[in-house]
Amino acid sequence: MFNGTIGSVTQDPNAQSVYSVTSLNLAIKDQLEGSFFYCLVEGEVSNAAFPQSGHIYFNLKDDGAVIKAVIWRSQAMMYRALIGSGQKVRVSGKITVYAPRGEYQLIVSRVEEAGKGDLYLEFEALKKRLEADGLFDGALKKPIPKHPQKIGIITSNTAAALQDVLNVFTTHRPDIPLILYETKVQGAQAGEEIAAAIVKANQEAQVDLLLLVRGGGSIEDLWAFNEEIVARAIFESQIPIITGVGHETDTTIADFVADLRAPTPSMAAKYSSQSRDELYQLLSEFEERLLNLMRIKYEGTQRKLTALLHRLQVKEPKLQMQTFQSELKALQGRLRETLTLKITHTTFQIKSLQARLDIRLLQTKIEKRQEQLLQLQQRLESSMLYKQKKWEQLVLQQIERLHLLSPLHTLLRGYSMTSNDAGAVIKSVSQVSVNDELKVQVADGAIAVKVTDITLL
Repeated sequence: MFNGTIGSVTQDPNAQSVYSVTSLNLAIKDQLEGSFFYCLVEGEVSNAAFPQSGHIYFNLKDDGAVIKAVIWRSQAMMYRALIGSGQKVRVSGKITVYAPRGEYQLIVSRVEEAGKGDLYLEFEALKKRLEADGLFDGALKKPIPKHPQKIGIITSNTAAALQDVLNVFTTHRPDIPLILYETKVQGAQAGEEIAAAIVKANQEAQVDLLLLVRGGGSIEDLWAFNEEIVARAIFESQIPIITGVGHETDTTIADFVADLRAPTPSMAAKYSSQSRDELYQLLSEFEERLLNLMRIKYEGTQRKLTALLHRLQVKEPKLQMQTFQSELKALQGRLRETLTLKITHTTFQIKSLQARLDIRLLQTKIEKRQEQLLQLQQRLESSMLYKQKKWEQLVLQQIERLHLLSPLHTLLRGYSMTSNDAGAVIKSVSQVSVNDELKVQVADGAIAVKVTDITLL
């Protein structure tokens, strides 16, 4: 297309004309836009971007060169599904030049699928083979520790991704120590260095979580993370690995093998552990729950103690004996009153009869009656004594039974009662563990003990 002229100006090596940068760029703009107003181009999509503006920006490349391309928002939705890294397309459009920067790009008006790119086909073949070998099996993925003690970062020491990760940890979890396993993340030997860094981290065993991170780029830039040596190193790692490679739309073989895939390096840092604020909130909730449990336990123990004290007071032998003695005294008093009334009544009847009968005629009968009365009185007194002894024996028996049932009696015989800190009586060795603190109740006090050994009989 180029015929040796720019616009209407002939390029003569001996000409003395001097172009300003602006005029030269404008002349080139007129020439290119006029010569390539419509062209058909075939190539492989690379480094596609889909910003919120709605436009689609991508590179169109082959083995020898790359050209920038854009699809404006008005047509972007129509062709969005065809624009993917590694996709071969045939596009039609025109060349435009942005004169202020001397840059040109292809404005695409139509897109047709032309097949898959070589790198994409290689990616798909390796992915299919590794999946068949079980490297993507979710059941084999290692759990990510909730609270890692030390975290390793595998990336380049000059990568922007490293700075992003460090910035996240500054506010997210500044208390977790970090170790950098420096390696290339792009270009020749990058895959071997990444795999070697993973092996080294496992051999040193200083960390319990690894972050494999890199910033965004084209499929060529990220190709080290699509190499088989990296995939197998991730799979064989005993340390869990989180990948954060590229942008959210970028997916590599390493992401499929990793134990967890994060959309970006920054998110990989956040996925690695709970944030400081989350831990503070969790600790606050635990503290509140613990205080509530302690309060409920304390109140329940207080209620049990009050009930036990009440039951002990009710069944105390001394109190029971006092009650029976009071009842016995009351019965004795009532018996005396009854006997006194009976004797008084009988005496009154005798005196009445004596006044009415002749003493001389009734002397013999009176003496006989007096003798009978004396016998009755003796029998009554004997009966009273028998009843009194019977009641006393009954009271003594009850007192003896209460005394035998009393915990104090058992303790006085050399026995003891053992309970745990909750107040539960220990009846079996299965209720205690070594280092438990117990209370042993004896007759005259309590002894605090600590379990040092348990022997089964």
